Amino acid sequence: MKKGLPLYREIQYQIKRQIELGNLRPGDRIPSEKELAERFYVSLITVKNALTGLADDGTLIRIQGKGTFVAGESLMRFFTGGANVK
Repeated sequence: MKKGLPLYREIQYQIKRQIELGNLRPGDRIPSEKELAERFYVSLITVKNALTGLADDGTLIRIQGKGTFVAGESLMRFFTGGANVK
């Protein structure tokens, strides 16, 4: 992990990096909060904070009972009923 970054920011950085590298693509489901907590050796609240921030900035879409997905224009339209979302 990068030194000096809060843990939730490090998780955000790592997820965005995986998207940039093409390892995660729009529509891909990311690992569960529990899996991410185990992978990064952090608490669930730290993972929740990271994912909430990424959802707030439009990187991810969180759907209760379904999971968390990498955002993309077509995925955004699907989950918003065809509305044009930016």
